[in-house]
Amino acid sequence: MKKTLLSLMAIVAFSIATFGQTWTTVNSNLDVARGIGQISIGMNNPNAMWAYAVDGTGKIVDSYTKSIDGGATWTKGSFNAGTGLSQLFAIDENTCWALFNTGATQGIYKTTNGGTTWAKVGTAYGSNSFADAICFVDANNGVAIGDPIGGYFEIYTSSDAGATWTLVPQANIPNPSPTTETGITGDYCSFGNDVWFGTTGGRVYHSIDKGVHWTVSLTSFGNAEVVQPLFADAMNGFAFRSYLDLGLITDLALTSDGGATWTDVLVGGACYGRYFYFVPGTVNTYVASAGLASPDQGISYSYDGGNNWSPITTGGDYEANSWINVTTGWAGSTASTKKSTGGMFIYTGDSLLPLAARFEADYTAISLGQSVNFTNLSHGFPTSSIWTFPGGNPSHYTGNNPPAITYNTSGSFDVKLKVFNAFTTDTLTKTNYIYVGAFGVNELSANAVSVFPNPVKDVMTVQANRNINEIQVYDAAGQLIIDQTVNAKTITVNTSGLTTGIYTLKAILGNGTINKKVVIQ
Repeated sequence: MKKTLLSLMAIVAFSIATFGQTWTTVNSNLDVARGIGQISIGMNNPNAMWAYAVDGTGKIVDSYTKSIDGGATWTKGSFNAGTGLSQLFAIDENTCWALFNTGATQGIYKTTNGGTTWAKVGTAYGSNSFADAICFVDANNGVAIGDPIGGYFEIYTSSDAGATWTLVPQANIPNPSPTTETGITGDYCSFGNDVWFGTTGGRVYHSIDKGVHWTVSLTSFGNAEVVQPLFADAMNGFAFRSYLDLGLITDLALTSDGGATWTDVLVGGACYGRYFYFVPGTVNTYVASAGLASPDQGISYSYDGGNNWSPITTGGDYEANSWINVTTGWAGSTASTKKSTGGMFIYTGDSLLPLAARFEADYTAISLGQSVNFTNLSHGFPTSSIWTFPGGNPSHYTGNNPPAITYNTSGSFDVKLKVFNAFTTDTLTKTNYIYVGAFGVNELSANAVSVFPNPVKDVMTVQANRNINEIQVYDAAGQLIIDQTVNAKTITVNTSGLTTGIYTLKAILGNGTINKKVVIQ
């Protein structure tokens, strides 16, 4: 049976417009007009990634590219194996599984030498089979899923790290219904001992014991749809229409009981519906993308399990992506025009972090009539911001980056920032953050104090042109983390206990203060 591409990993894609400070472009080393249809992160080594190739329509090509350095560089490879690649499942830089679906040479293959050679393992799947998907739920237990043959789905399990594969008895698998119901290439999801796969009959099969026994349920889409499941944990997830490039979609089938029952939900916002991905390390954050449907192209994300979606970007012709957390991911593209820039992108941004209001001022101690510039450092993709500046002019501002705020009244003043996105709001108030003196109070020039190294790992040195009285370090939320009383021109500050991020260092001298942004690695 001929099938279109559906990747093992649910897929995310990002428009070139967002490939700024948070994206690094590298060369996939695939042939021109070949894109990325799947990125499989090594189960035992997240720096090892294997990605298979697709053409401009999303059809799988029997070729792959591999990285062993976290996606910084990629090397093209080929197979001395079967034909009709369905999926890859990476273990580490040397070991990867491949599933082929065409003719007598189809079946389960493995490389243990970095892709130089691929060897068929066992006798699973024959010339009349169609092998769809493969996964390992842990180091020893694997599941391979194939279309029905002889009246039931051809599913194999392994409990010895893939050395041998055993056919699951027909009695353990509900019959396909209707009789033409099949699986889809690369269509599976796993969490712990649970494994799911969708079908061309609108149903989702589920095993809670590593593929040995199965149940099946009909999604709210009905039996005329091709569906794929995606879960955040053993109970919560959703199914989406698969096998098509739908662009913007209007509804998902949500479940909170592991897929036993499904509820059709009209989603809020723009949900781009060819590929979906659950972001590891989060509770219920998903990302969706569609790249081949025009004009409904783009990427969106959901913090609430799929109910509501907000665009990250619109437009773009992209395919596979994979994430290890909310700040690190990889994206490929099918567009041949992007091959000149590499065709693979590494993401290290913060768009998927939970919404959090963050800001800092260039000066926090000024004289009457002076102005302060505020920088919005909020993360979580805020769509709008409201600022409040008691004692300042203007006293309120709506927008992400306010103008310079002038203070004409002496005293200490709060600053408040409230940020919004499609899902929630967050507010940060820094109490007595701005000090305005009647006269003679000002911050020092930038070169009065130096901080090095910056970025810093464990220890930083603060040096001034006169004695420093006090050193304070604040985190991004404005909380005082370090407070040292000193009386020297040069001091060292131990930062080994601080987490990675951006901090504000305030140096207090006898003739004023100065703020410095410090990056902790």
